[in-house]
Amino acid sequence: MEITTIVGIVIAVIIMVVGLCLMFRKPRDAAPSLESTLHINDESQQPIIPRHVRDQLKVEDADRVEPTLAENTVVEEKEKPDTTTESISLQEESVKVEVTEVKNQSEITDTVVSEKLPDLKTEVQSFNISQQIDKAEIADFNDESSILDAHLHEQNRVDDECALVTAESFIALNIISKGRILSGEKTLKVLLKYGLRFGEMKCFHRYNDDGSKLLFSVLKLTEEGTEGFDLETLSTEEVKGLACFLALPHGDVQNAFDTMVSIAGLIAREIDGVVLDQENYELTPQLREYWRHQAIDYKSQKNIRA
Repeated sequence: MEITTIVGIVIAVIIMVVGLCLMFRKPRDAAPSLESTLHINDESQQPIIPRHVRDQLKVEDADRVEPTLAENTVVEEKEKPDTTTESISLQEESVKVEVTEVKNQSEITDTVVSEKLPDLKTEVQSFNISQQIDKAEIADFNDESSILDAHLHEQNRVDDECALVTAESFIALNIISKGRILSGEKTLKVLLKYGLRFGEMKCFHRYNDDGSKLLFSVLKLTEEGTEGFDLETLSTEEVKGLACFLALPHGDVQNAFDTMVSIAGLIAREIDGVVLDQENYELTPQLREYWRHQAIDYKSQKNIRA
């Protein structure tokens, strides 16, 4: 509640109380009392009559004709209008008018305040919004953007790895050690050295430079065929060889095949081994070009049926 409203209400209450006191106050009798002290003038040795009583005595002397003065005086007093009552009524009306004006002013004040409040709220909200906009920093957006990019890259990587399950065909290269069995610890070090990372299907995967596209994957060779890696036991195992394979169709097949051939040759040199194609022939330059064209010219069976 506004301070002006409270002050107006207090003033109205005070005015009403004063008006009620004036209404119920008994008018003072102007007639001289017999018990009042009579004052004597020292010079004239006559009683001093109050001025309001003196005026009444003059009126009585002018109107008196017969000894029936008391009755005529009573009649005249009855016929005289009650000025005190009229003054009280006027004061009551003025009090009511002032109270009404105070109420009207308080209502007008409340109306003005209520009309201004929505505007003030709108301005405060807009000011707060502008402050928030000003505080936005590009660095925060860049941090969130980098997190989002990392998440998207990770999602693309998972999608590519899962695409191995639905691949229509593969081109494989086998890496066999010539003289001795390859230890699991050596195998792990070599794979990590040439940028392969352990992931889905218990394979080591190689991605492109920005890490957004799967190029090829690697499994280990056993007597029964190929098998996934178990990192908990790999350091104590012996590995016969490695199998690199490229899933077809592939969105960047030329880059994927060349990268697979290059890394297979580096690993073979590292472990003193040899690279064989998927038919167990040593990979010569002629066979490399043959399988390269096979990968590039591969068309999806879905596209052929379409």
